[in-house]
Amino acid sequence: MNNANAIRTPQAIPCPEATDLDPDYHPCAKTNRRAVLLITILGSSLAFMDGSIVNIALPTLQRTFHAGASSVQWVVQSYALFSAALLLFSGALGDQFGRKKIFVLGVAFFTASSLGCAVVNSLSFLIVWRSLQGIGASLLIPQSLAILSAAYSAEDRAAAIGTWSAWTSVFAALGPVAGGWLIQSLNWRWAFAINLPVAVWIFFLLPKLRESESDFSLESLRKLDLRGTLLNTLGLGAVVYSLSFASEYGWNDLQIGGTFVFGLLLIVAFLVTQSRQENALMPLSLFKNQRFLSVNILTFLLYGALGVTFYMTPFFAIQIKHLDAVATGAAFLPGISVMFIFASRIGRMSARFGERPFLIIGAIASAAGIALFAIFARQPGYATSLLPGMVGLGVGITIGLAPLTNVVMTSVPDGKSSLASAVNNSVSRLAGLLVLSGLILVLSQAFDHSFAQKLSGSSLPSSAKERLYAERSLMAAAEIPNTLNSKEKQTAAAILADSYTDGYELVMYCCAVAALLSALPVILW
Repeated sequence: MNNANAIRTPQAIPCPEATDLDPDYHPCAKTNRRAVLLITILGSSLAFMDGSIVNIALPTLQRTFHAGASSVQWVVQSYALFSAALLLFSGALGDQFGRKKIFVLGVAFFTASSLGCAVVNSLSFLIVWRSLQGIGASLLIPQSLAILSAAYSAEDRAAAIGTWSAWTSVFAALGPVAGGWLIQSLNWRWAFAINLPVAVWIFFLLPKLRESESDFSLESLRKLDLRGTLLNTLGLGAVVYSLSFASEYGWNDLQIGGTFVFGLLLIVAFLVTQSRQENALMPLSLFKNQRFLSVNILTFLLYGALGVTFYMTPFFAIQIKHLDAVATGAAFLPGISVMFIFASRIGRMSARFGERPFLIIGAIASAAGIALFAIFARQPGYATSLLPGMVGLGVGITIGLAPLTNVVMTSVPDGKSSLASAVNNSVSRLAGLLVLSGLILVLSQAFDHSFAQKLSGSSLPSSAKERLYAERSLMAAAEIPNTLNSKEKQTAAAILADSYTDGYELVMYCCAVAALLSALPVILW
């Protein structure tokens, strides 16, 4: 390539006449494309399903390890941090050494770390293994869409991505239900062990996958932006750490404030290197394309809102609405069923009529769905409190997801498809990482304010008030003293639930505003 900043992508295998090769292995034959579609669906679903299952397991993990909100948050954040920070680097690895090779490495790494998560006995080690899972996810996710995109012609690509979106939604739907049943029937460890049979299925199908390959060489390794990777990872880690524990220690704490400033400086240094580095990890020239820029702004705001919603809903369902793990997992089915039924159709329609109206309507519908979670939060039961938001959110995601993915893959030249996929996936996970950290801080502050007011105005004994206030970092999971009588216990439980609901409503409204704002760049540009 003439552009020195462009990362060289291995070319897809050319398509000779079908009679020249075994049709089962022909790069352009339908049987081969079906195999590619299935493998990429299963690979992506490993990461998507794991995220949905872990969200269901979080209340159980908080109770098992008696962890505060800031600590249990890192079960999700450690995974998101490494998957977001290393996605760009992993996309470059796929470009340099072959997408199939890096995809297989990612699946193997993800599987091994899932097993590690399943056998740990402390929250600290669980967070370590979740970090390694994030590295595995970063390796396999950008390769999945790049492999899929290369296997289909431009005319068929939108429908294929729509099918990919629909079936990954199926696995995302099965994840919470199966995970909830395993957690309730066995224990939380099976929430991670469930990844193993999916990985076995992928390895069984891998001989069907013919993809571009490149040989390993030190010269290729030198072309990778290792400095940018280090700056990006450390910078994001420092910022997220500060946001996570600011509610517990305060911004005046030198460790929190200093780490936050240090993280921001590292991120600025990363951006500076990207404007000057040859073979940059994230060439800033990509964002000169308004189509690519607008869809990534939409991704950041919308996926940030979705990440917080899917993180908080299981806590709200289990700790406030008192649903069990199975019922909480099943609570997501209506919305995801909408995605499964209509996603591929929306993909074909958006290819025919253009993605812009679908992206705008999808963002607005998602905002409305999230707002319904707050509007009906105090209604009794699942059907009146959670179901409206689940359905509304499912409609919004269905309308916007397949067109969004297709815009990302078609807004850059084919030679940069792997990089474009990595950038957009990194943006989506970075959004979940930063927006969740910020809004958990909002939740914590809102809970503390409401809890202090309600607790001080209650008739509970002073000793019980002191003990409950000391455990406020656990929020709704705070342990009610056994010294209280039954009526006092009911009062304490109501204070905890009302205070958490106050914070939950505020956060859901913030997410709805973020989702609504995500439509603006698409409208304007």
